[in-house]
Amino acid sequence: MHEDCPHCGIHFEREDGYFMMAVFVGYVMSFFIAVPVLAGLYFWIRPSIWGYLIGATVALLLASPLIFHYARVVWMYIDQLLDPRREGEGVKSEK
Repeated sequence: MHEDCPHCGIHFEREDGYFMMAVFVGYVMSFFIAVPVLAGLYFWIRPSIWGYLIGATVALLLASPLIFHYARVVWMYIDQLLDPRREGEGVKSEK
């Protein structure tokens, strides 16, 4: 991931550990992926407990690159909504 936006030059990380909140956004996104998979397994196949575990694990492993990327994007939007940067704040000047 870029440290600065290639378009506007804004610095993404405001402080160390900035994207730690994206982990919680990722948990929520994982929930919204796992629940429909588990519901689908329940209504169509009705596997054993191991079938549910394997099904949810496979779905989340396949979706993990998207979850990782979009959890950070969603977190940046939430952070900008709740604590907007002032004009010019966090923008690196061209040298």
